[in-house]
Order: sequence, then structure tokens, then C-alpha cells
Amino acid sequence: MCQHWIPSKYHGPFPFEIGLFFFLTLTGFLITRILLRERTVEENSGQPGWRGRTYLHFLKRRMVRILVPCYVAMLFAIAVGAPDIRAHWPAYFGHWSNFHMAWLDHWPSGTAHYWTLSIQMQFYLVWPLVVFVTPRRWLAVTFSSCALLAPVTRMVLAQWFPEIRHSEAISPAALDYFGIGALLALAMDRGMAVGDRRLGMAAWIAFAGYAVLYLVDEHGAPVAGLHYFQQTLVSVAFVGLISSTLAGIGGPLGKLLDHPAVQHVGRLSFGLYLFHTPVPLLLGWMLPQLWSPFFT
Repeated sequence: MCQHWIPSKYHGPFPFEIGLFFFLTLTGFLITRILLRERTVEENSGQPGWRGRTYLHFLKRRMVRILVPCYVAMLFAIAVGAPDIRAHWPAYFGHWSNFHMAWLDHWPSGTAHYWTLSIQMQFYLVWPLVVFVTPRRWLAVTFSSCALLAPVTRMVLAQWFPEIRHSEAISPAALDYFGIGALLALAMDRGMAVGDRRLGMAAWIAFAGYAVLYLVDEHGAPVAGLHYFQQTLVSVAFVGLISSTLAGIGGPLGKLLDHPAVQHVGRLSFGLYLFHTPVPLLLGWMLPQLWSPFFT
């Protein structure tokens, strides 16, 4: 929300979009953890055809929790006059708006963040099949390969597809968030304790690497080759944060995070995320003097 609502000249060097990267990594962890548990239960039951049945059950739950609110937000964006979704609504409702936006010169007004929703929906459709079909002994290799595919994709897009303006919106370029989150879920499924010190140390090292690559990139001197791994490093940092959080955060910060007001904001966060870009368009119609001369 800060990324979209605060004027760019006031952003400074802080990467406000880092919250999105954390959310995608957390999604990879949580969804994989759920899928691994369901796989264990179904395999132990010995019932045939569990993959298809469990896959459809998973999609049904996602549709109720995620898809319905997304469609409501899209209809709201159309109602308040978001231009791109009005002109290209099949891309949004078909959940391929990320590929549509990747070629745009500018992020569209009122729907700039909807590309992330498309990537999530694609993840929900494909990832259960990956977790359910891949032999258990190959899961770590599969998740690692998915994570490594992301920096390779970013490099290929930058080198050979300059016409793509927003390469981060191409689905494979986001696989390191999901893949590394999935690796944490797999490690915990195999017995790794929350708050593991080795992971914590790796997370701090990864965060330091991310910070260096980000700062030199902000100063216009990206490190050739390595900057494609920038987001991979922050994903490693995030899984360390997730693991530490599961172990419990003490002190003043822990008390702050446990406060009912903060917990309430957390419960509202997805709704705020869905509606935060089209809401200013609604305010423009209600109070046209805010955005004059765009609303008259």
C-alpha cells in the first residue's frame, strides 16, 4: 500500500514492495506445508485416487477463500472506472493479467497490483500437482530447481526480451519465492526445528547479500550476473524470518505483534490489499477536487 499510495519522490531508497516478496515466500511455505500434510494423511490411508480427490478439494477451499474476494475486487475496480480492467477484463478474470501487464509501458491505474493475484492463482493450480505427483525423494531437488529457475528467467528476459517492461510479472520469475518457501516447509516436514540456528545464520548472510545488491542497483551499478539472484537471497532471508517467528518472538516486538489491534489489521490485510488501488478511483468520483483535472 505504501508503494502505491506514497508519491514516488518520497519513497527514498526503501523497497516498500518487499512486503509483497515476503507474502509470496510465506505463501510458498504455508501452501506446501498444507499439501505435504494432506499427502501424508492420504498415503497412510491407502485409498486409491487420492491425488485427484485431494487436488479438487484444495482448489475448492482456495476458491472460497481467495477467488471469490478477488472477483469482488475486480468487479469493484470495473465499477469505479479502472481503465485497463475495463478494456482487458478477460486477462484479469482468466488470471493471466500478469502476462498482459508485463508488456505495458506503465502499471495500469487502479489495478496495478492484480498481476500478483494472477501469479498466486497460477501457483494454486499447478503447485498441488507438483507436490502430489513428485516422488518424495525428489521433492527437495524439484523445489530447488523451481527456485533456481527464477534468476535464470530474469536473466533470459533481460538479455533476450527487452520488450518485456515488467519482467517480475512473468510467472517463472517469481518461483524463487514459492520454491524457497516450499523448501522450508519440506525441511520442517522432515524434522527441522523452528528457529533452527543454521537457517538463521544463512538468513542473515542472505539478507546482507540482498542489501548490498539492492543498494548498488539503486545507485545504477548492478553487479553483472549476481543481481539476478537478488530476490532469491531475500527469499532465503524471509524463510529464516518465518522460522524464527514460528519459534516465538519475545520482548517489546513480540508484545506489539500480539496486540489485538495488530492482530485485527492482520486479519484485514488481504482485503486491504485487494481494494487499496481501486479505492482512490472511488474517492475521485466522490471528491473530484482531490484528483482534478482527472475527475470533473
